[in-house]
Amino acid sequence: MTRTQSKARPSIQQVLSRFKELLPSKVVEDLVKASGTRFYERLFTPLIVVWCFIFQRLNDDHGLDAVVSQVWSGTLDELGDRDRAPVSERIVSESTAAYSKARKRLPLGVLQGVTQYFAQAAERPLDAGALWHGHRVVLLDGSTLLLRPEAELVAHYGQVRNQHGIAYWVLMRVVAAFSLHTAALLDIADGPRLQSEQSLASTVLAQLPAHSLCVGDSNFGVFSVAQAARHHELQTLLRLTACRARALAQRKLRSDDDLLICWAPSSHDQYHPEMSAEPISGRLIYVCLQRPGFRPVHLYFFTTLRDASSYPLAELVTLYDHRWQVELDLRYVKTTLDMELLSAKSVAMARKELWASLASYNIVRVCMVMAAQQAGLSPLDLSFTKCWRRLRHFSCGSPAANTLDAAIKHLRRLLARLAKCRLPRRSPCRVEPRAVRRRSIQYPALKGPRHIARQLALQKLLVESPKC
Repeated sequence: MTRTQSKARPSIQQVLSRFKELLPSKVVEDLVKASGTRFYERLFTPLIVVWCFIFQRLNDDHGLDAVVSQVWSGTLDELGDRDRAPVSERIVSESTAAYSKARKRLPLGVLQGVTQYFAQAAERPLDAGALWHGHRVVLLDGSTLLLRPEAELVAHYGQVRNQHGIAYWVLMRVVAAFSLHTAALLDIADGPRLQSEQSLASTVLAQLPAHSLCVGDSNFGVFSVAQAARHHELQTLLRLTACRARALAQRKLRSDDDLLICWAPSSHDQYHPEMSAEPISGRLIYVCLQRPGFRPVHLYFFTTLRDASSYPLAELVTLYDHRWQVELDLRYVKTTLDMELLSAKSVAMARKELWASLASYNIVRVCMVMAAQQAGLSPLDLSFTKCWRRLRHFSCGSPAANTLDAAIKHLRRLLARLAKCRLPRRSPCRVEPRAVRRRSIQYPALKGPRHIARQLALQKLLVESPKC
């Protein structure tokens, strides 16, 4: 390698070629067969399309043309059939049409299977000590993503309307389930803006492994979520609102109360008619946390872990304290991976873009688990943003690995670097204001469709300067 080449900025495609072993081609082939879709021999095979989807999200430029440019460069040749000419030699057009059509042909189930395959790969290296009292802990939370107001997206997801009229953006409501110990995404459900997060949570719970322990905030502390969890053989630790907790206790609660109750649906509770509506046995817990100089925090919980000796109150409260990790996971997905706005124009492509982005998120988590295991750390001790940045910019400083020994050397070096990306030690009682500093912008915010704003600006210009 020349001196000029050694100073060249590394790129994510080099990482993809070296870490393609994380997703064997047979896994994609089995997922395609399970979908019942038949693929003819084309330039963009299902394996190449999956990696192009992932590259498109990890790259700074999320456009289709950036993917086509990488195909021309030959960085994805190793993913093609070895019995045929390299992909970079068979591509003949600079147009993005072929890749766009390949994205449409790829079944959504393939991307879902790939994302879940990476989630299982992240948990595979962990031993039984990573479980909480023998349970896999799953964190639930909801959020929204922005979409452009394309006709199909507006019809399916809907737009926000208020006293000022119809908003420009389309909102996709999502509920995600993350593993506590690996922070990998296990499943996600999307729906229209008006669909409740509780109903989406029921869809997610149906995909989780049996006997998992689901932790959710007060938004999920309703009977329908607990009912769905029982139907799918899951345990729950759900925060309740004060009024719901008092209604279940039927008396005034005192701090450190730990009551055995049977949660029966009231006339105001929603429930799933296809599931059993029998009362749910569990414990009602109330804890009042106080710190000098701060207001007391009142916590009400319902859990199906009835054995107080095996699951003490203090350990349940400590476990719920880790629920904040899901807020950070969603921030990494939306902000670090730049997923707050999806550029798809159809519902099918929006879902594919969502799942492909989550697959790229899980790839980072797999590498973080591998690095943490070698260093004797917890995966949660590492910074996601730092590890993501090093995965994108990693380069061994030598030509691409052509032998197994060289590939192992590259992998060890990368994992050693990731193990050094530890989170800073911050005070557990650190307090930060929920405020930001913004530069003053001389232009007002654009509200409503752009073509209407363009017409209003033209009318204003004609009134002020009629000679124009």
